[in-house]
Amino acid sequence: MNAKSYVFILALLAMLMPGTITYAQRSNDQTAAVIPCDSTLPANLLNSERIEKKFGAYGIEVLYNSTSLRVSNLYDGKKITRTLAVVNYPETIDSSFSKEHQQVVNGGSIGSTFKAGGWKIVKKTIYLGELSPSADYKALYKLMGNITPQKLSIWMYVFYIQKNGSEYPYVTISEIYHPDYLSLADLRCINKDADAYLEQTKAVARKLKTVKRLMTLKFIEQADNK
Repeated sequence: MNAKSYVFILALLAMLMPGTITYAQRSNDQTAAVIPCDSTLPANLLNSERIEKKFGAYGIEVLYNSTSLRVSNLYDGKKITRTLAVVNYPETIDSSFSKEHQQVVNGGSIGSTFKAGGWKIVKKTIYLGELSPSADYKALYKLMGNITPQKLSIWMYVFYIQKNGSEYPYVTISEIYHPDYLSLADLRCINKDADAYLEQTKAVARKLKTVKRLMTLKFIEQADNK
């Protein structure tokens, strides 16, 4: 190769490289832009607040309640279930939040009750995932607006409350969501380090077994102990 040919090739490469880099940068920007994080997904919103923000209204109906377990239907203004919440109460209730606990036992919304009491709420995630469609959930699908059997996302977490320098783990909550409300992709937007919570550990698998049974909406007194 003579000197003129070598110089020509270098010049040609110099012309092509900026365009290539620009294209790569544009592709990366486009990929980042399609992440489904909308205005209803800030991590600091309570579930009740998020339902009201997204659908215009919020209500709650307690479907089952015992000393250790509560199952609640969180719905929108059309009474369409947006969340089925399975709540495991603690064995003992500290006196510092016994008033709020009694309000919850009486049917109050957990997040709203503690927020109104001046508590800071922290959700510490245990598991994020999806539950496969099942004919066993036909009663739940009906509450969700007679939707067809399909995957439902789930968020399992410990509900911590903080006030005056003290922190307490109050309840463990498993929330199952209407597919038009929160998908697994949405939950990954809400949760920092979401990938760390996608694995089904043995403890999670045991919990999911109970949750799936309660999703049939056929309650018995010892439902939370089996």
